[in-house]
Amino acid sequence: MKRSGRKCGFTLIELLVVIAIIAVLLAILVPALSKAKCSAQKVLCMSNMREIGTCVFLYLEENDNLPWTYVHETNADGSLEFFPGTSIFSSYSWAGMKASRPWPGEQGGDFALVPPELRPLNKCLQPDARADQPIEILQCPSDKSAVSPTVGGGSVSVQNQQGRSSWQAFGNSYSINWFFRELLPGAFSVESLFLEGKRIATGKVGGEAAEFALIWENQMDQLFVGATPTGGGTLGSGWHCSFSTHTILFRDGHVEHKYFDTRFSQDAGWRISLK
Repeated sequence: MKRSGRKCGFTLIELLVVIAIIAVLLAILVPALSKAKCSAQKVLCMSNMREIGTCVFLYLEENDNLPWTYVHETNADGSLEFFPGTSIFSSYSWAGMKASRPWPGEQGGDFALVPPELRPLNKCLQPDARADQPIEILQCPSDKSAVSPTVGGGSVSVQNQQGRSSWQAFGNSYSINWFFRELLPGAFSVESLFLEGKRIATGKVGGEAAEFALIWENQMDQLFVGATPTGGGTLGSGWHCSFSTHTILFRDGHVEHKYFDTRFSQDAGWRISLK
């Protein structure tokens, strides 16, 4: 038998063609995979919100107000007592775990102190939650930033991505709407949340409970600072790969994931304030 003198292998041109084909395939596949991942995370986030909404309704069957924050005890004169040592009151302690990585100087936050077994909605969401054990329903899969502005305070520098998530810093990826009180006349206080909140708890939100934004992804807290009916808030990228696209649970229990113009306190079909 005769042997061919040609050796098996690739020429440089053939190798470059193969590399070019792989590069083109990656350019096509990576965005598609990234989009699919974002879509899956969005669906899971919306599912979380719907479960939270179910627990809100169950909670209201036994209570005449929403758990705007954790209250340890209510005095005879109506004043509120908070968990011992609490110096920071937040819109996260309605549920969640003890923050596993609170910011330095925030160890006195209710999110770092209040045990999960005491937080009102945990009784429905995860009754056996303890310490800093994660509660999956309260973790947005796209959670990648942790900024908690002071409601009624000045604007903050919007952070779309950081080294820790909201569920690590605050024990919860989702924030309950405190901004409704900021947009009402009078001084803001934790007590005033519960006083005015009774109107929301009973569904008397100026007519349409379906419009009132009750719970949202924590990043929206940064964006709604300064929002009014005529504008003043900030637009941001959102956690789910689309600009200014967020997930919100409304008072009537339905969930929406769409573009929200967070510069404003209200728009067609939604509002963060009372009518």
